[in-house]
Amino acid sequence: MKRKILRIIFILILLVVVWAIIRFVIGGSEDTWICVDNEWVKHGVPSAPKPTKPCGR
Repeated sequence: MKRKILRIIFILILLVVVWAIIRFVIGGSEDTWICVDNEWVKHGVPSAPKPTKPCGR
């Protein structure tokens, strides 16, 4: 019974680690400029200035 609980806890921890890797390593930066309806919109706190070239046109 104790081994079964430890196995479940291990699997849950493993799933959280895999999710974190996918979210933060593969997912990319949250602080960036995104193009919405042909206008640049700040997403998060980007370190780069607002892009000067038009978007989505």
